[in-house]
Amino acid sequence: MLAAADKARVCAANNADLYEAVFRAHGLNRQRNPLLWWSESPAPPYYSNVTTLDPDAIESQHEAVKQLSSALDGPFAVKDGFCRLDLASLGFKLLFSASWTWANPSRAAAGAHSRMPFGWERIRDPDALRTWEDAWAEDNPRDRRVFPPAILDNPDIAFFGCASAGGFDAGCIVNRSPGAVGLSNVFANGVGAATAYQDATRVAAIYADDLPLVGYEHGDALHAARVAGFEPVGGLCVWLRHSERAA
Repeated sequence: MLAAADKARVCAANNADLYEAVFRAHGLNRQRNPLLWWSESPAPPYYSNVTTLDPDAIESQHEAVKQLSSALDGPFAVKDGFCRLDLASLGFKLLFSASWTWANPSRAAAGAHSRMPFGWERIRDPDALRTWEDAWAEDNPRDRRVFPPAILDNPDIAFFGCASAGGFDAGCIVNRSPGAVGLSNVFANGVGAATAYQDATRVAAIYADDLPLVGYEHGDALHAARVAGFEPVGGLCVWLRHSERAA
């Protein structure tokens, strides 16, 4: 059985895979090594330009953020996957803290019976994806599209939603990595948050094929994740630079 620290590494790697998919769909540059994932292109809304992958590579990660600060104009964010960096000296402020979450397949799949929850479906075409994003964006305002149609061509990314007459009442993203399946972007408009998270977990468990489910949450969403069978396995922090360039 993996220790919590090892589970956090798996969570961070899976989240970086989602970043890779989103940036690729936008046609943005991105790079990755065992220590971190990063991009020198302006990030889509709600995405960071750096996400760290190793809790012990503090010096190298700090230097990488420093170099990126010189290359990028305007605000950008850094996801410190293990709450090990202090970026205040580079002009960053802590935006929020959250917990990586983990659910073993047997617990996540409880009650799934290999069937989709009632009303849920996979998003397979650009029009449905736009409708899905509009529903998700009710609580996530943005100035441009986060998920371009090209992302639907990625076999490791799946969008799911609970359809309604007006669009989608709930939804989520599921992304597959070699060692885990990520559950993210869970939203609920016409149903209760706890019910939506449980349904999204069932959807992800069906898609996971016995791989563990991972993600990250904070606040009320973390509580909903725990009710759905997830456990916290480590902390992460997101830092934001507001100024155009760090001094």
